[in-house]
Amino acid sequence: MKILFLDIYKKSNSRISKDTAGGYGTENNLGDSILGQSLSYFVKKTIFWPNLSFVQLMQEFKSRNHVVSYKKHIGNKPNVEGYDVIFVCNSIVCFETEIKAIKNILKEKKVPIFLCGTFGEFAREQIPEGVNLITGNYEFLLEYLENNNLKLNDIFNIEYLKVNGGDADKLSLIDWENSNIEKTRNIILGKTKNYFPFIASRGCPYSCREYCTYPLAQGLKVKRESIDITIEKLKKISNKYKSSHIIFRDPVFSINLKKSKELLKKIGDAKLNIEFSSELHLNNIDDEFLELCRYSKMNGLKFGIESAVEEVRDSVSRFSVTNDKQQIIINKIKNYGIKTVGMFILAQPTDTRDTCLKTIDYACSLNLDVAQFSIFTPYPGTPYYKKNVSKVKNTYFENFNQYQLVYNHETINEKEARELLDMAYKKFIYSKLKNIFIRRTKSI
Repeated sequence: MKILFLDIYKKSNSRISKDTAGGYGTENNLGDSILGQSLSYFVKKTIFWPNLSFVQLMQEFKSRNHVVSYKKHIGNKPNVEGYDVIFVCNSIVCFETEIKAIKNILKEKKVPIFLCGTFGEFAREQIPEGVNLITGNYEFLLEYLENNNLKLNDIFNIEYLKVNGGDADKLSLIDWENSNIEKTRNIILGKTKNYFPFIASRGCPYSCREYCTYPLAQGLKVKRESIDITIEKLKKISNKYKSSHIIFRDPVFSINLKKSKELLKKIGDAKLNIEFSSELHLNNIDDEFLELCRYSKMNGLKFGIESAVEEVRDSVSRFSVTNDKQQIIINKIKNYGIKTVGMFILAQPTDTRDTCLKTIDYACSLNLDVAQFSIFTPYPGTPYYKKNVSKVKNTYFENFNQYQLVYNHETINEKEARELLDMAYKKFIYSKLKNIFIRRTKSI
């Protein structure tokens, strides 16, 4: 049986990632000005990797000696000749294109199709009849079948299956070299440096699940791969792809600070020929953690700040440390020689133009290496969406990309939201250039 893992993308001038936003995906459309369009194009050319759960599931099939292929296709008319089963990667950011592609496939041939991704759970009425939907931690699908004494053929007639996790220690290391997936490179890090996503823990219990989609896909309970297994996998990557960069795709890398420190210590002890970066919460950082980051070559940290205004954060149950403490922690991270990426959300439900401007100015004041600005998106399935579905004005799901206003905001319209996004990137870049000029002037 020949199995195709089909990854369908719409045509776009921006980078589309189906691995972000809990697998819902994002489209980095960073503004309508020349600067915004240029930044979008640069980001698109800088980095790409497919949905990690999707590729992991393919690796599990391959590890069990199934014949599998990966195909990335742009548009809704893929060629699927010669395959007996098709798995399609589901997202919100390419949803309509994915559904059209599936309908076009079914017109040509009757073939079992599995749509993989949590978003489909909340748009089931648009999924063609006969297409099987698999959601949740679907990378554990084969373990689920084995634990329930089922064969692959047994799920052909199951219309909907949600996989609620499994034993991460049993997951295989993804073979990026031989999986027909294009190599991932990062222009910023260097053209010759491979850039690999890696996940060591799944799940997030934080209160920002009010609007965040990671808990929908991965659950509230944190499920970790054992540290020894992680180290063994990283050693294999280090030996095969020297001088690579690993980005941990854990929703919150330091959510269990003790375990994270233990992992960093063992990474440092192993003297791996790779560097690392991760996403975490500023509340889960202390001096020992930062020292271990330096020891393990964890040279980049990404964190959500979202808004400079406490009342705005509170309106969507976002827990954050105070602005003063954020500044202190960021300065401390910088003192350890670690690059910082701060994430900010504009046009949140209680935002005004003035509060958005405060957030933009605050972002410029933090001396971040990179600031990422996006627009608040009420995702189907989240508590916020359920309580405010009447405010959602856009029914075309591909517009739910974190860079367009898709709901009726009380004080900000769609055009103003895009203008604020443009302004944010302009001001941040200007602040970076200004700081460089000041430093150079002082050195003369």
